[in-house]
Amino acid sequence: MPGVEDWMNNPLSIIQSLIDQYGISDKTCIKNYFQKKIQGKDMLACIPSLNDQPLHNLRPNSVVKYRCMIQDMYDPEFYLGLYEVKDIKTQETHRLSGKYKDVADSQSHQEIDVDSPANVTMDRQTLYCVPIPGESDWVKEGYASQNVRDTASTSSQAVRRKRSLDEEDMVGEESRKASNVGCSEPSADEEMIPVNGDGESKKETSNMGSLVAACLDLNFPLPEEAGPACLVKIYDDIDSFKVNDTVEFIGVLSVDPAMAQFNENNSETTDVHLEFETEAERHAHAPPPSLVPRLHAFLSSKLVHNNPHLPAVITDPECVQALQTVQSEICSLRSELLSILQHALLGDSLAAEYLLCHLISNVYARAEIMPLGKMCFNLSGCPNSRHYSRLIHRLVSGLVTKSHLLPITIDLMNSAKLSPFKDYNANRLKTGLLQLSDSTHLVVDETALEAGQLNSDGVKNITALGHLIRWCKVEYDFSFHKQEFPANINVLVLSEGESMLPKDCQVKLDPRMTPQDFPTHFAQLDVRLTPEALVKFRQFLTLAKQLEYTMTSDIQKFIQEDFVTIRKDNPKAMTVDDFHGLLNLVRLLTLSNCQICPTPELWKRAKTMEQLRKQRNRSLSRESST
Repeated sequence: MPGVEDWMNNPLSIIQSLIDQYGISDKTCIKNYFQKKIQGKDMLACIPSLNDQPLHNLRPNSVVKYRCMIQDMYDPEFYLGLYEVKDIKTQETHRLSGKYKDVADSQSHQEIDVDSPANVTMDRQTLYCVPIPGESDWVKEGYASQNVRDTASTSSQAVRRKRSLDEEDMVGEESRKASNVGCSEPSADEEMIPVNGDGESKKETSNMGSLVAACLDLNFPLPEEAGPACLVKIYDDIDSFKVNDTVEFIGVLSVDPAMAQFNENNSETTDVHLEFETEAERHAHAPPPSLVPRLHAFLSSKLVHNNPHLPAVITDPECVQALQTVQSEICSLRSELLSILQHALLGDSLAAEYLLCHLISNVYARAEIMPLGKMCFNLSGCPNSRHYSRLIHRLVSGLVTKSHLLPITIDLMNSAKLSPFKDYNANRLKTGLLQLSDSTHLVVDETALEAGQLNSDGVKNITALGHLIRWCKVEYDFSFHKQEFPANINVLVLSEGESMLPKDCQVKLDPRMTPQDFPTHFAQLDVRLTPEALVKFRQFLTLAKQLEYTMTSDIQKFIQEDFVTIRKDNPKAMTVDDFHGLLNLVRLLTLSNCQICPTPELWKRAKTMEQLRKQRNRSLSRESST
């Protein structure tokens, strides 16, 4: 067996040795071997990441990791798990494994016996994965800073024996193009900013990326994403994965150009099923590996969160210690965060309290069809300024790990695809703007809405957005039928008047400040949002979502008696819906104080907040109507 250092640079030799030792049917030996090797943060940090290193800087057939969301799941793929090779001169035969690689290969003095009865056909699952949609810049930078850089060139190890040097240059160039794929338009300020030593501007880079995207649809849910897509092939626990899961995969990187079906006349194509596939399906399922690499995963970890400041496992001792630290500082920490939110909300302290509750809201269960724990927050009375909504989103994205700003305009609603749909010609799930992973914060800017007419697609998009808010589900269109997928997404709606969309809570903004320039007003927060403070805020918001909320029998009795008393005096004073809203609010207030059980004081605070909110909405509505 190769030396201990070779498991990262030459994992296929290790895998072949393990299969020779334990047999092809053993499903645990390979996983157990690499689990033992990859223990602790230091060893994990040594593994290169597809998320933050260009593809041309990664060694083919080496161990890499990839943090992603599963966008689509393809049909099972059949391959030669074990095949026999024959020495051309001596006629000696031995068997090789086809696991964790795309092409059944052999050395120059060998040939593959495709008719050997010793060959074993197996199957594996292919997942089409994309970078986590809406992942904040600070998250990407945080993960990248934890990784040990390795800028080894692909020239150190050939992908396949027959690849020429010209092909290597082409792969490297296509990889660099793919890393800049994006659909968002640069601002006027960005157009002249150089981004490399050649003085190439972001506008030129965006145009180059658009040309690549025109040849290949990478199917990113959000148009501004520039990270790499990847075909992840899994061999174990296939049924444990589902669409929209966020996962970190570790496995063998494959960029063999023979796998590309991008050219219809590709002479290297050997797939026996091509006669049953359309050209669109071949393009979608076998894109050039230089643009969409393959990752043969032997380890995977579902991500409960993607905060780089915390361990991925909530029960990790380091995470427990972080929670204890936050709990010990919760009074000052919560007060400072509320003060920052209050400044952003133009001095409105009540709206800041509700916004904080919204940021930690989370669907923790479903009672039949009703999602429990969600809090769609409509902040009405927002200034009609193109800056304000963007600045609010910028602040939110600096605190949470995933977010996206969705401006509601007539043109966007009439042209965009919000709900995913099945493309049967390409046999793939075409993504939509609402195909987001759990705990993504969607900031809906309704102040951008102008007079106009919605077409049929626009009506469908507004309906889909309302369905997401009300039921926390996104409807996927499979032509012959529609299927609902659960979606745990936090929706914040910014509007001038009361939003036309459903909402769980509406607060009409009561400004105590009238800044002349919103960017300058928000820039005043920079001195308070220090790196140290941001780390604490981000840890606090992530950990608060993970706390296990409960109620003691005493507090349940206290709340029930209080509800009965209020209803006895005036049955209309508190409806059943009001009571459910109060129960959710007291839960969020409890979690925002890093507690797991409410107190009578928190219940009274929730009632006071709701009374103030309703009184304000009524009074400000009367003022606006006169």
